[in-house]
Amino acid sequence: MMKNFNLLSAVILLAALFAGSAGFAGSAEARVRVVTTTQDLAAIAEAIGGDDVKVESLTPGTRDPHYAVAKPSMIRRVFRADLLILIGADMEIGWLPPLLQSARNSKVLPGNPGFMDMSRFVQLLGVQSGPVSRALGDVHAKGNPHYWLDPRNGLRMARAIAARLGEIDPDNAAAYQNRFAAFARTMEIKLPQWQAALASLKGQPVIAYHKSFDYLADIFGFRIVDEVEPKPGIAPSAATLGALIQRIRREQISLLIMEPYYERRSARYLNEKTGLRAAVLPQSVGAEKSITTYFDLFDGITAAFKAAQAPQEDQ
Repeated sequence: MMKNFNLLSAVILLAALFAGSAGFAGSAEARVRVVTTTQDLAAIAEAIGGDDVKVESLTPGTRDPHYAVAKPSMIRRVFRADLLILIGADMEIGWLPPLLQSARNSKVLPGNPGFMDMSRFVQLLGVQSGPVSRALGDVHAKGNPHYWLDPRNGLRMARAIAARLGEIDPDNAAAYQNRFAAFARTMEIKLPQWQAALASLKGQPVIAYHKSFDYLADIFGFRIVDEVEPKPGIAPSAATLGALIQRIRREQISLLIMEPYYERRSARYLNEKTGLRAAVLPQSVGAEKSITTYFDLFDGITAAFKAAQAPQEDQ
């Protein structure tokens, strides 16, 4: 399989050399080519880069980025990139290394200015101190990689991206810093609005489907007391759901939060047995057509929470 992938890689790279031999330096619109592993990173890079960058995401916001597949169609993007921005904390460990190997772009390899692991700019939650094995499920030893779901980390990421773009493209460094300042001003307005809208969640026990929302809980003050998955990445069994039902009743838990791409059967079953409501939260920019910016993402999350908490009309 890897041999076939490398053969396709060579074909596509050869085509790329003929189609785009002028490259970044010879382009009439000399923009920095930025490739990101997720649409969340792309949205922040676009906000900071403006017209001085061309940004492409390797995965769509509708998919789980853990399980992306390295495809030949991605290679040309990485081959021509000036800057590669990734989530890190092993989020992309299953598919990004072979992609980098096949793209053969030294600028975006680890250790070079064109490689940017955003997990190095935030405080990760859930870092494992002991040994980790597959018996524990889909556990990330380096920490929970869903840190973009805390808007304070979004600000940290934007600041780091502005600085790195300024290093790669010093002629436009001031423009990148100005756009970061605008991003920060918008965050200063929006964050208190989101917190006020979700103030009723503070201190409330919540069940999550997957261990994705620890950062969201941290910023908005609710408590994730359990997950539907018995271990990360492991589907729930009848016994797992039975134990959850007992806990929901005992502790009067009223809300489940989950991403759109997980199965809904378990949520429906828990609702039938306990009345537990499900808030299906957009987990990424692009998860819904209306969510095109990083600020849209938290507007969408806020709306999903409010909809799940709204009084339901009698059927």
